[in-house]
Amino acid sequence: MAKAKKTAKRAAGAKGNARSPATNVASKKKSPVTKRAAPRAKAAPPRPPARKRAAAAKAASWSVQVLSVEDTQTGNPGTSPGEYDARILAEGDSWFTIGAIPSSNLLFELRFPRRTAVVNIAYPGDTIKRISDLASNVDLAKMLTNPRFGWKWHAIVLSGGGNDLIDRAGELLRVPPAGSGSAPADYVNQVALGALVADVQKGYRDILALRDSTSLNAGVTIVTHTYDYATPRDAKAKFLFVGFKGPWLHRAFEAAGVPEAMRVGVADRLFDALADGIVALGGQLPAFRVVDTRNTLVRAAPGTTGASGDWLNEIHPTSAGYAKIAGTLEPVIDAAVAAALP
Repeated sequence: MAKAKKTAKRAAGAKGNARSPATNVASKKKSPVTKRAAPRAKAAPPRPPARKRAAAAKAASWSVQVLSVEDTQTGNPGTSPGEYDARILAEGDSWFTIGAIPSSNLLFELRFPRRTAVVNIAYPGDTIKRISDLASNVDLAKMLTNPRFGWKWHAIVLSGGGNDLIDRAGELLRVPPAGSGSAPADYVNQVALGALVADVQKGYRDILALRDSTSLNAGVTIVTHTYDYATPRDAKAKFLFVGFKGPWLHRAFEAAGVPEAMRVGVADRLFDALADGIVALGGQLPAFRVVDTRNTLVRAAPGTTGASGDWLNEIHPTSAGYAKIAGTLEPVIDAAVAAALP
């Protein structure tokens, strides 16, 4: 019996060694152990960063349709502002239309927590002076005051003043007086700059007066922005069918002989004056909200001739840059829409 028990015990030990050779503590000399890795589960695809997941969820649930005036007259499904939960009228310059190839603009990057129609009557190159000139801007007058053509809007968004500055950049620069030239202000014609800001402010006031001229859209909140700091540089914009245009600031700064080391400081002084003038209106005019968008974008590097930072060319952001600006506008626009909804 004793012998049988020992034989059984030895057999059990051999069986255990077969499962796991490393447990053979009775052996005087340990044999090498080969560890076989357990089968690995199929790796799940890596999850995108939380920021990208949030952006994807936002894009999926926040529906915005940008429509032209022509779209709204076709009668096709999805083209009538009345089919949407919210209606926004947009008027402005190339930041609301096409800033170059690849095509993008600020309106395409807006997202709101309700189905929203943005009817866009903006035109590339528009100045706030032309936008507010009712003799030449018939669409704006119809959209704001004519119930047979326009709508009761929940908000109005404007982009204006940047082209006014660019068109008059040559007038805004000067040769520094003798003995000066060491500061950006020395290269700025302050009288011309003051006149520009006054003209831009008048343009916005005229648009507000038009808004309030009838009961259709009287008091509807207007939201605008202040652009950002463009770098004077030889970065042309490529447009479909018309080829390259610009640069704008660079050409004026070259003609005025502004030293390269001074150009960023001088340009910032011009854009600050424009922005400050628009911001001031926010405290003076009823139902007029200004979003100060300065320092939102990564600045283009001086001397570059293509896309740089958040800028596609000299004066237009990339689609990612527009998305950053849109992110600053969305809460203000959405608050105005929410307050106007029944």
